[in-house]
Amino acid sequence: MADLNNLISPFFLNEKEIRKVLELFFFSYRDFTSGPDKILEKLKFGRAHHRVIYFVGKKNNITIKELLIVLKITKQSLSRVLNQLVEEGYIIVSSGLDKRTKSLSLTEKGGKLELELSTIQVKKIKKVLNNFSEENINGFKKILYEMIDINNKKIFEQLND
Repeated sequence: MADLNNLISPFFLNEKEIRKVLELFFFSYRDFTSGPDKILEKLKFGRAHHRVIYFVGKKNNITIKELLIVLKITKQSLSRVLNQLVEEGYIIVSSGLDKRTKSLSLTEKGGKLELELSTIQVKKIKKVLNNFSEENINGFKKILYEMIDINNKKIFEQLND
């Protein structure tokens, strides 16, 4: 295992050290998504499908408008992914009271896929976090939170009320 003290020194955050952090994000994200990617590939789905399934599962009956705000994608991008998920029986689209509002929920099949994908990532995070103190973990969470733009913090907080 790499000595974390050699990876970054908080007293010496020059560009070379910041680039190490950038690389840590790259490699950790790649490895974090690799398990779900294998499952998604078999289904001919990608990470966009995973994000949609995750957030529809996170907030049952999320509206299309809310999902667009969370994902920060265009209607056209969402439409392609969403149509495929609906056609293949992972998501149900329902009309709201005014018939213009569409809400989304996972089918049983969609719930099983979301659980399978998330379980891989939850286990990976738990395995790593078990090696650290609560103080270390809270520090890490604070760093991640502070990297979120102010408007996106509001979205994060609304999702986690």
